[in-house]
Amino acid sequence: MRVAIYYLPEADDPLWAAGCHWLGWDSERRQPCQRPRVPGLADATRRASRYGFHATIKAPMPLQGPLDDFVDAVRRRLSTVASFILPPLILTQDEGFVALHLGHASSELTALANMCVRDFDAFRRPYTATEMACREQKLANPRQQTYLEQWGYPYVFEEYVFHMTLTDQQPDTRLLREAENYLDGIQEQPRPVRSLALLLEENSAAPFELWCRIPLAPSNWK
Repeated sequence: MRVAIYYLPEADDPLWAAGCHWLGWDSERRQPCQRPRVPGLADATRRASRYGFHATIKAPMPLQGPLDDFVDAVRRRLSTVASFILPPLILTQDEGFVALHLGHASSELTALANMCVRDFDAFRRPYTATEMACREQKLANPRQQTYLEQWGYPYVFEEYVFHMTLTDQQPDTRLLREAENYLDGIQEQPRPVRSLALLLEENSAAPFELWCRIPLAPSNWK
């Protein structure tokens, strides 16, 4: 079993429903959902669909120790972190992946992601040599290799980029235009980050399922 800490839009945010339907998987309801009628979408999102609509905060990791202990530790730590406003999101296609990225940097988000990488790493079972070899093949630089070995994921700290994936890697720019029409600008509104989500993967063939949303501390913004 692997566990992950993700950012998910709040359940009442239109972006959450839109992202789930686009990928055809609702990790909160733990069931498939109907995709929009976009030719080729199912084939172009097979891998992304299994992970569900999300942005990675602490990457999926083999769990070391009881799940309840991990949940309790995350709950305690996040209760000390104030909620904040996420910047507007923009649609991009980078290296073939259609995804939502931040319109501008967020120091609160960066600090939160860095904290989660560090503070919950004791719950990560180190990868076996075979598992590690599968993850080393496409790294861009030595720092990513170092981070993979130290933290189990290469894209942390300076290498971290917030993104909400909408397709697998593919060359078709048509899907970027389809996503723009489908979202119709809802991604551009600032949105509160009031919680993070814990998701579970029971085995390598299973989709990720939401275990729980864990709230951040209240903030005084409107």
